[in-house]
Amino acid sequence: MKLGFITERALNSNYRVLIPMAGLERRGHTIVWPADVHVDVPTAALFGCDLVHCFRRLDRFADLMQLAARGVAISFDNDDDLSATDISAEGGHPSRIGRQNPQRMIRGGRGQLENKKKFSDILKIASFADLATTPSEVLAEKYRGAGATNVRVIENYVDRLIQGFGSRNKHQGVVVGWVASKEHETDLPHLSITDALRQLLEQHGDLRVLTVGSRLRLDSPRYEFQPHIPFDELASMAAGIDIGIAPLADTPFNRARSNVKLKEYAAGGACWLASPVGAYASMGMRQGGRLVTGDNWQQALDLLIGSRFTRGRLSRQAMRWAKTQTIDANISTWEDAFVDAVERARARRPG
Repeated sequence: MKLGFITERALNSNYRVLIPMAGLERRGHTIVWPADVHVDVPTAALFGCDLVHCFRRLDRFADLMQLAARGVAISFDNDDDLSATDISAEGGHPSRIGRQNPQRMIRGGRGQLENKKKFSDILKIASFADLATTPSEVLAEKYRGAGATNVRVIENYVDRLIQGFGSRNKHQGVVVGWVASKEHETDLPHLSITDALRQLLEQHGDLRVLTVGSRLRLDSPRYEFQPHIPFDELASMAAGIDIGIAPLADTPFNRARSNVKLKEYAAGGACWLASPVGAYASMGMRQGGRLVTGDNWQQALDLLIGSRFTRGRLSRQAMRWAKTQTIDANISTWEDAFVDAVERARARRPG
């Protein structure tokens, strides 16, 4: 197949577009790549594609309709339940987003109204497309309820070629790490994780805590906060932590999240602890971690901090699981979905 894409410039576009497309190229398919990953491929350059995959670019609906009218199969992807959050990126989905052109976030009632409008548009495009993809069964059901007839749940898969995959970095002491976007800070009032980490830092002199994206109110020289980490350094960072944490408040938005955070930890050989919310609820020791219910974060962390043997056993299991969760090991999920969409597009052509 000859494949093109139109994508929002966001962290998750790696999992929903760029990594799958690279995997499909290694599989033998032709990909129309932009000259610069931050710039859209001109619509006319996509006319000869068998399928164009769009990740959450609501501003390009007219272009998708134009492509469909030319017989190109359309695949549309969204991985967040925007109807369940009041945090919105102002200005829609620009074609060029980077550190020099950050989006301003709007919150509260205005953000909620903006997101409801966006999600209404998402449902409209998902219903129009030959294929709608999402990593969430929660979102898949909403698409089906809105009239989408071909919806596939495809998980986020990691790239085994990323630097640090499958390695461990030796270090002193025990490192607890939490990689979470700033939006996770809205969960903190509903969780006991900050107090748990504060007490554990006092109890364990060899403990260090690292958070990326979300800052915790921890006053300790052994706490480090990084506002951002490049995507291609995630596995290397995970290789330097011992316990990755994924605490989530039980909210409608979080119930639609994917399980990729646990895969990112596992790719670096870190064992993990997670809230039993959404996609995490079915995870456990087979994937290299444990679930933490209620306010039991201090106890769960204390047990792992104090047992090098248990951490090692879970770490090895996490690594084994991560090797089954690479894009190349699962590329047929995307390939089969795209082939089916192309066949559907051919069936709707006149004559």
